[in-house]
Amino acid sequence: MSLEGVWADPLGCSILLERTNCTVHRVLLSPDPPERTSIVACEILGHLQGGPRPMAEPDLSGLSSFQKDVFEVVMGIDRGETMTYGDVARKVGRAGESRAVGGALSKNPLPLLIPCHRVVSKRGLGGYIYGDAMKERILALERTVV
Repeated sequence: MSLEGVWADPLGCSILLERTNCTVHRVLLSPDPPERTSIVACEILGHLQGGPRPMAEPDLSGLSSFQKDVFEVVMGIDRGETMTYGDVARKVGRAGESRAVGGALSKNPLPLLIPCHRVVSKRGLGGYIYGDAMKERILALERTVV
């Protein structure tokens, strides 16, 4: 596996990823520029900016069936749209378990590819592994291109 990426000016960071062929195992946001450019990372950035969904296949091996169910729902949220943690819980058949959804999303190894930033609290933004400011920056970028 190699770590490669793209500098994302609108986010002020690099999108880095580990992948083998077309399967992405991990996505990271980093303040450091990438050592090598990745077409897949460029596709992820392009999607945030209005382009088509990336063709890369997310690696969901090693995840619980609940995490997979949550991630499948989240991958279905369109760019520029959001769902609450409670909405996602209901869609996976676990109404009332919004905290469990938040726990699953907090372990998302593929942020941006599995767009957990599109899941928000009913009272506001909710959490994000890279902080509230980055979550808002990503959502604002997506809203400008819908």
